[in-house]
Amino acid sequence: MEETCVNLDAAKMDELIIGRKHEDLKNFIDLIENRQYKSSKCRAINYYIIGNGYAVLADGLQTHWDERLGLQVNFYKKSQYEQGFSELSDDLRSRVYTNLANALHSQGRLFEAVKEYDRAIATFNNPLAYFSKGSALLEVSSSLYDQSHAVYFQKEAYPILKYIFECKEELFDAGHLKSIENATPHLEFVNHFDQHFDEICIEFPHISQLKGTPGKSDKERLYKQWCLKNTLFINDLNEITYELVAAQDVMGLPSVRFSANPLVGVTESLWMLGGFSEIKHQYAHARFTYYEAIASPYGQREISHYANNDLFLVDTLDYCIYRRDIEQIKVSFRLLYSCFDKLAVLLFKYLDPGSAARVYFSNVWYGEKNIVKEYFLKSDNPYLLALYWLSREINDNEAEGHDHWMDSNAAKLADIRNKLEHGGLRIVMDDLYKISNTFDKERADEKHAEILDRIEVNNKILKGGVSKEKQKTIREKIKSDRNFIDEKKQSKWLPAHHHR
Repeated sequence: MEETCVNLDAAKMDELIIGRKHEDLKNFIDLIENRQYKSSKCRAINYYIIGNGYAVLADGLQTHWDERLGLQVNFYKKSQYEQGFSELSDDLRSRVYTNLANALHSQGRLFEAVKEYDRAIATFNNPLAYFSKGSALLEVSSSLYDQSHAVYFQKEAYPILKYIFECKEELFDAGHLKSIENATPHLEFVNHFDQHFDEICIEFPHISQLKGTPGKSDKERLYKQWCLKNTLFINDLNEITYELVAAQDVMGLPSVRFSANPLVGVTESLWMLGGFSEIKHQYAHARFTYYEAIASPYGQREISHYANNDLFLVDTLDYCIYRRDIEQIKVSFRLLYSCFDKLAVLLFKYLDPGSAARVYFSNVWYGEKNIVKEYFLKSDNPYLLALYWLSREINDNEAEGHDHWMDSNAAKLADIRNKLEHGGLRIVMDDLYKISNTFDKERADEKHAEILDRIEVNNKILKGGVSKEKQKTIREKIKSDRNFIDEKKQSKWLPAHHHR
């Protein structure tokens, strides 16, 4: 019954989209947003249908800074978040990825869009995803400060677009074929590369032939490879290659003294360059802290670090995990989050050097009455637009409330950050988490409570001072009791843990 209903809704949405009946489309979206499906698969399809409706309405918006542009992204992501998304056909999942990528592209989030296009292509051989990926790569190339990097993005786009134009009749239906044939700039780009391909390749050899620094030790080499494969270097080339040439955090600011704001003098310019360096350094430190946590033998083997050997803690029977690698992950999360705070200050100081106002990443974009500042509206910088939309998914000002943010997971991130900064975040075992919910009312079981009391008594005896011989005996008893408790803590690594 539910699948029949969602299929009828899909057909109705297609009809309204083809007819461009915007008022009817708005009313229909309001209707299906209130659908209550028990099936996660049907919810995933329903969110996709709603996203398509909002995508059409977004075409009529006057600016890419209009908050309604984010609605399509929100619903495409909600579709992916559903467990039932994996039950959809490859074709349909590929369309969700492609449409999300198109929406991200319209928000200036080019690198994120390329990743979604890659997911679409890997899921199903979707020619529209191929063409859109090539288009996004070209747009990236036109926006880069380093012209040599720009050429490598063009070299990445060239074979994709060449394939599209050479096989367009076989790949596209009549409606899409017309759009491809109207993409004159893309065809001109392919023709230019066809004519000058050899000389371009001589001046810009294959990216694998470019020199990079592998690292001086095995540990450094492993760390660099991990960063490359997870696209974590502050280097646009890392978006298209895992070669060592991309294993450098090279992105920086050009001279900002007279770029756009004549009020920025020498002192302010140096301060901004220093501020950007601080952000880069903090990001790099957070990146390594996270890597150290997951790559350390303590994290991989789930054992306590020697620094905790003589740390006496009360076992509260909520199966909370205290380990050094977990604390490192918490520190990394806090550092990464605070990079956005610093970025907001840097941006604000550039736009208004004389102001001392307090800003957040979420409010730096707005002037009076929460209207986006004129400077941003007039800017053609896609990365400023991308940062704005990213700010709608990073909640750093609780006074705004979670309704300000587009991504449905933003509240979860904000809650985690708030607990880390102010209230404390406890990681507990998933299988035994239910015990902690009722622990304040009754102890989990009498035997466990008895062992807990005995451990506490023995710890007090140790702290009170006893002979070395008695210390050894007492420590063995504590160890035996803890081993009994640890037998109940059999679960997998962090993905199986919950936070409170």
